[in-house]
Amino acid sequence: MENGRVSARIRSSSSPPSGSETAAERLTDDLLIEILSRVPARSLCRFQCVSKHWLGLINDRSYRRKLPQTLAGFYDAGQLLDSGVLFTNILGSRHLTYPAFLPGRRLVFLLDSCHGLLLFSSYVAGDHGDEIRYVVCNPATEEWAELPDSGYSGDASSINLCFDPAVSPHFYVFCLPVVEVEDQHGFCITGVHVYSSETGSWVHNEKRWSGNIDVANDPSIVYLNGYLHFCAIVDGSARRLAAVDKEGAARTDFRVPDDLDVCFIQQSQGCLHYAGFDRGDNDDDVDQLLDYVLKDYDSKEWILKHSVETSHVFGGRHAVSLYEDFDWIAIHPECNLIFFTLAWEDITFMCYDMDHGQVKVICNLEESKPPYFPYVPLYEELQSLHK
Repeated sequence: MENGRVSARIRSSSSPPSGSETAAERLTDDLLIEILSRVPARSLCRFQCVSKHWLGLINDRSYRRKLPQTLAGFYDAGQLLDSGVLFTNILGSRHLTYPAFLPGRRLVFLLDSCHGLLLFSSYVAGDHGDEIRYVVCNPATEEWAELPDSGYSGDASSINLCFDPAVSPHFYVFCLPVVEVEDQHGFCITGVHVYSSETGSWVHNEKRWSGNIDVANDPSIVYLNGYLHFCAIVDGSARRLAAVDKEGAARTDFRVPDDLDVCFIQQSQGCLHYAGFDRGDNDDDVDQLLDYVLKDYDSKEWILKHSVETSHVFGGRHAVSLYEDFDWIAIHPECNLIFFTLAWEDITFMCYDMDHGQVKVICNLEESKPPYFPYVPLYEELQSLHK
């Protein structure tokens, strides 16, 4: 069934017949799933708003394998857990989950997620006591692979998982080693280590940046077009967007919109997004939330996609401490939704719909702390995850 015909059928079924219930309401769940399985993931995301029943059906684990995969929820990170990792689904339900299919793992630390795969560090028993190993796994298929030792044991700005199943069945793990720069009171990336599941080995390259560069205090790193992108500080002050390819060789950095606070990069609908806050003329208040998009990657030209007064997003409050009360979570990969938390009396998980200007409270997160990793289930078996 073609996508256009599916959409037409769903729209026409929403018109009430002579009876009290609509044609869509008379569809059985199995028939409705067969229809929804033929629409793109972006359309499926919109159809979650039709009714609570459709929302629950689309997020039902027993049906999810048949549907185009869209954002299911978010993993909490930032602490070692021997009982599991907290997961919050789009409906706001929270539960502990643990990769029990990983043998001999006492404690796991979730480092990153990317297109359905998770990157853990874990402790295993070694000849000289507990040793740390990196493990990449797919919780939907319970496949996993342990990475060989990288040979690097120093400090790192970030360790990230990069994977795009639409481009390649292989994944990559990036490690950005750093050393302290005394005259700048900060750190400088000294190179890059990249693991490739295609070769089963690490490659190591020394620094090739034009200046001293380090990952900024921003909670987001994005893999797109074969590059790992991250917000960076160059020579201790200038803010740039930096990128390194999966061979660890070609590096670049380019400008981002100026004068934004608490900045955030994400991938949504195939493009890079750069969001942040404009304080305006008053340093005590935050005036606007701005979202820029890089539609033409080659030109490196950022286009303002959306702006909104922060008092609307923050429930009428003008004075918000961005560095204490606010945390980014994600921008939805298929539609114009921004997820974030506000910490006043409680830590509140919220969503802002850029298309409709609506703010929604999803749930309270209690003692949860960032970062939060978006999760899109992947039911495809990967040879790269076979032991």
